[in-house]
Amino acid sequence: MPRQFSPNRSHWDRLEDTPPPSPLLSKPELIRVFEAERVRTERTGSVFSLVVFTMGSKGETDLSRAVRAIEKTARLYDAIGSIGEQSLGVILPECNPEDALVFSDRVIERFGHLDLGASVKIYSYPLDWLDDDDDEGQQASSDLRTILPKGKPHLKRPANTGGEDSTLRSVRAEANSQLRDLMHETPCEDLEPHLAVPLPTWRRAADLMVSIPLLIILSITLLPLVALLIKLDSKGDVLFKQTRVGQGGRHFTFFKFRSMHKDAEEQRAALSSLNEQSGPVFKMKNDPRITRVGRWIRKLSIDELPQLWHVACGDMTLIGPRPPLPAEVAKYEPWQRRRLDFVGGLTCLWQIEGRSNIGFEEWVRLDIKYIRNRSWMLDLLILLRTPKAVLSGNGAD
Repeated sequence: MPRQFSPNRSHWDRLEDTPPPSPLLSKPELIRVFEAERVRTERTGSVFSLVVFTMGSKGETDLSRAVRAIEKTARLYDAIGSIGEQSLGVILPECNPEDALVFSDRVIERFGHLDLGASVKIYSYPLDWLDDDDDEGQQASSDLRTILPKGKPHLKRPANTGGEDSTLRSVRAEANSQLRDLMHETPCEDLEPHLAVPLPTWRRAADLMVSIPLLIILSITLLPLVALLIKLDSKGDVLFKQTRVGQGGRHFTFFKFRSMHKDAEEQRAALSSLNEQSGPVFKMKNDPRITRVGRWIRKLSIDELPQLWHVACGDMTLIGPRPPLPAEVAKYEPWQRRRLDFVGGLTCLWQIEGRSNIGFEEWVRLDIKYIRNRSWMLDLLILLRTPKAVLSGNGAD
């Protein structure tokens, strides 16, 4: 069953609905087209764009005139729909951001003659919004809420060479004040961060009710003992810090008890040929980097207990896909990025189905299955089965 857009899910849903004039698609219809196009691009590896026009005029007549202006520019297979009281969305299949910019310029030129006072915003899917080359700069960001797009934040219009396809505007259009205001820079955003599934209020309340009491109890009982054992067993910090990718591609600093020797990250490259997990994830049984105490706390998932702090802060939730490394996400296929639509969690279907015994693709499919079918009943089932999965140690190596 395809995942549905929920109310308040994206910027579209913060706009007031209005009955669209014919032949516009309604917002639900446009969303269905969008979801189908998203699946198609993930399968084919192509790119599609969404151009949003917001009119300064609220009149029904002006909206109809705007629709006709868009139809004169759009292709037969482009989808035009109403996404708000004053906004129209156009889905452009097989259209990269640069071509979407050309399309938006030509539509705005037509709008200028109608005096509609429109503004435009371009979104494309998928874009390479995780940049390996800029990873150090991303980690240094102080704003944990920042979405970090790759490449230039704005599209630059190509020079006018006089050809029909390359000409973005005529001399008459250059004099148009509405188009001139948009000439220098047009923002292009990645659609993926806007597809994030919001955490329900009841889930956030449950996270706080569980994580805060557990942190208090464990801080005066188990956590100090584990910290002491780690310190006595090997050199290095008690806590291991690492950058992970959260919902919508957002980076955050991830904490867990150190279960490996302090130079484990440097040794990983030498062990890459011994990787026993498919996909971009590195998993290895009898990993020589793991300490004596580390093998015990990993088997019982005690090394994950500091992540209750992330749950309390809102970076994670109790149940959701495990937050991956930026280097892993950079190798994801487009469809695998869907596991970042939801907030990362302490446990999920992967945890109770066998952990490392499951191949990477099946792991991702389980995460996506949870995101699509999440409910309080499924959450309760996962919570009840997690202790048994942890105590059995199945797939914990």
